[in-house]
Amino acid sequence: MNGNDSTPLLKKQKVAAHEDSQSDAEFDFPEYMTSNVNHSAQQDTLYLDTIHRPLLDFDFEKVCSVTLSNTNVYCCLVCGKYFSGRSRTSPSYTHSLENNHHVFINLHNEKYYVLPENYEITSYSALKSLRDINNFLNPKYTKSDIENLPVTARDLDHKSYDVGYVGLNNISANDYSNVVIQALSHIVPIRNWYLSLSHRQDLNARLESMSPLNYNFGILVRKLWSKYLYRNHVSPHEFLQYLSSTTKNQFSITRQSTPKKLLVWLLNNLHLQLSKSIKKSSTVLSDNLRGRIKVTSMEVHTKEVNDKVEFETDENSAKESVSSFWVLTLDLISSPLFMDVTKIQEVALTKLLQKYDGKQTSQVSSSELRTYKLIAPLPRYLIFHIDRGLEKDGSTRGNPTVVQFSTTIDMAPYTEGADQSLNYKLLSTIKRQSTEGVKLDHSDDKNNWAISLRRTDDSWVCIKDLEFNACEGGLLFLEENYLQIWERC
Repeated sequence: MNGNDSTPLLKKQKVAAHEDSQSDAEFDFPEYMTSNVNHSAQQDTLYLDTIHRPLLDFDFEKVCSVTLSNTNVYCCLVCGKYFSGRSRTSPSYTHSLENNHHVFINLHNEKYYVLPENYEITSYSALKSLRDINNFLNPKYTKSDIENLPVTARDLDHKSYDVGYVGLNNISANDYSNVVIQALSHIVPIRNWYLSLSHRQDLNARLESMSPLNYNFGILVRKLWSKYLYRNHVSPHEFLQYLSSTTKNQFSITRQSTPKKLLVWLLNNLHLQLSKSIKKSSTVLSDNLRGRIKVTSMEVHTKEVNDKVEFETDENSAKESVSSFWVLTLDLISSPLFMDVTKIQEVALTKLLQKYDGKQTSQVSSSELRTYKLIAPLPRYLIFHIDRGLEKDGSTRGNPTVVQFSTTIDMAPYTEGADQSLNYKLLSTIKRQSTEGVKLDHSDDKNNWAISLRRTDDSWVCIKDLEFNACEGGLLFLEENYLQIWERC
């Protein structure tokens, strides 16, 4: 190379080193740093014994701990901290020199590098010994893996756990979201669809760019159902951080909302974004959860008879419309003003379902009555919301009425066009556990949320954040059940 070319080369090297935080391509590094061509397989294993797996945690938002950049982020496999870049001016390079930590993984492309030498680990034997880290970071599933779920696995401490039935961290006040995530991830067709994204790379890449919500939800579902967990729980931190950001803190880690609000928001937005991404009007969500309902509206008129006000329905004004639904709301009768505090009201689920028999009227305003009737075919899964008044004016008090139910119901009496039994079996139920505060207006009352899940052998487990206990299916009605998912059987 002649003297005229040397200055541009040096300038190019400096610029490349400076721009390393934006790209991992080899041309971004000076020649003296791209030594991966010359390293040996023996060098690949040189620092592998310094990796400390108990410190690794890939559930958190992938941002550099120094610059807070979310571009080109690496994890130090010795201490578990996140840093950006690999050039001489990068936080990763500085961390390697100052702490004598050498092995890093790129959190996006899952490639391994040794710093400060800056070469990629490529030998088969080394990559094989690191495969468990790849699976922990980004679990992958074959069709056979999905078909054989659930299975039993062992964590890093060799403790066994049932895949899919693991706890979710309650970081601050996100138990309301934990139960919704658990409920959706145990609906088999939805679970299988998101698990299959691990071997549908083109679609997964499209979701990453067009629907980050579906992409991030898919990652969380795959981790929940992973047999490669280092500990028998998962943190939803990364997904909830995205959710908080995209909803402008409507659903926050630090402030409670209600599971029903989050569930409806998730179903609408997951479906709409997925529909646009795959360019189809139907999705795995609508195919399994969305049904149709006939709504008949009638006007109500008042008149005075013998100094009394009477109401009469104008049946000639009846108007019918058909709407779609994700969730069926069941209305509880308000508690009497003066009631023995030692007694709790009870009502049968079948009584609440009469709202949808096409005969029982519901008053929606002073001048309008409505009747409701479900339309066949019903979706494979039905979601019931037992309205305890928690969505009104930010109330935390709620209606504690006990709703009695068996674990199977027939939906034929509430369905137009049903010519035979439509039996459904309870799959999961989200329940409220309230803690009373000391203020008279109950503003400091607190709601805690847990979920009971039916397993494939028909036994039941209750999960409350990280707590995991067996429970009796026949006694589930004794709880303050709030959201239920029923599966057609």
